[in-house]
Amino acid sequence: MVRLLTQQGQLIDWNDEKLHPFPDNLVFLDLLNPARGEELEAEKWLEYQLPTREEMQEIEESSRLYMEKGALYMTAWLPVGLDTTDPESTAISFVIAPDCLTTVRYADPMAFRVLIDQARRQCSTPLTSDAVFLLLLELTVARIADALQGIEGDMKKICRDVFTQVPNKDHSAVEKDLADVVKLLGRRSALVANLRESLLSLSRMLQYFLNNAATWMRGDLAAQFRSVMRDIKSLDEYTNQQTQEMTFLLESTLGLINIQQNQIIKIFTVASVLFMPPTLIASIYGMNVGLPLQNNFLAFGMVMVIIVLSAIVPIWFFKRKGLL
Repeated sequence: MVRLLTQQGQLIDWNDEKLHPFPDNLVFLDLLNPARGEELEAEKWLEYQLPTREEMQEIEESSRLYMEKGALYMTAWLPVGLDTTDPESTAISFVIAPDCLTTVRYADPMAFRVLIDQARRQCSTPLTSDAVFLLLLELTVARIADALQGIEGDMKKICRDVFTQVPNKDHSAVEKDLADVVKLLGRRSALVANLRESLLSLSRMLQYFLNNAATWMRGDLAAQFRSVMRDIKSLDEYTNQQTQEMTFLLESTLGLINIQQNQIIKIFTVASVLFMPPTLIASIYGMNVGLPLQNNFLAFGMVMVIIVLSAIVPIWFFKRKGLL
């Protein structure tokens, strides 16, 4: 699918019939899951090559940030699916020149879905490529900030769940709750790692843009680009803080799980010690050999009294030592 945005803010959906060529006043060219024919048509109009899907997956910086024929080629990892249970990151290429911004992507982040309405509302006409690029960055950073705020809310809830004492709750229920907390922390930790990767990628891309587009970038947008850079830096520091909080909560949760398991082991250990003397006495008098008082009619009662006393004395001892 190919979407076009003109300098006057007009949105055009360009279909495969190619009933008309690209307009001359085009300022934004968005290729979502493009077919080969759409890529060729876009390259013909732009007069330079677009990165392939394989090239977008390269991790070395020289393959992600470079200049060719006066256009800046920049690829960044952006978050997608933040409102779902399975968020991830996707590579999106930005090819920006003084007259047009082109994006190549194989996912649909929220920033791109609301871009057109926001451009018509916030940007003055005629639109320029750097203004659209700035708006995309602002929407993406705002989306990441919202996701981090949601994670912070989850962290506060986890903190209450972990450190709040619930009376009259059995060990199995407590362990299940703590296991759910560990799973939630694992998912949130992976999300923070993805968001931090996106912030780092955006920071490098924006710094590269500012260093190489200064000659043709609109002067009134420079301050806004620097503001976005500061926002990215502050959010990156925020992810560091959240990572430390999650590490603390994870260690605390695992410590509480170990305490619960040790309590169970303690109960079984004490129970085995309590039953050991009665079992020993019953085993001795159950042997098929001659034993003292075995012919006395009071022997059975005496043995039972000894067994009961051998169970009561350890219980009294453990209670006095505070082990029960």
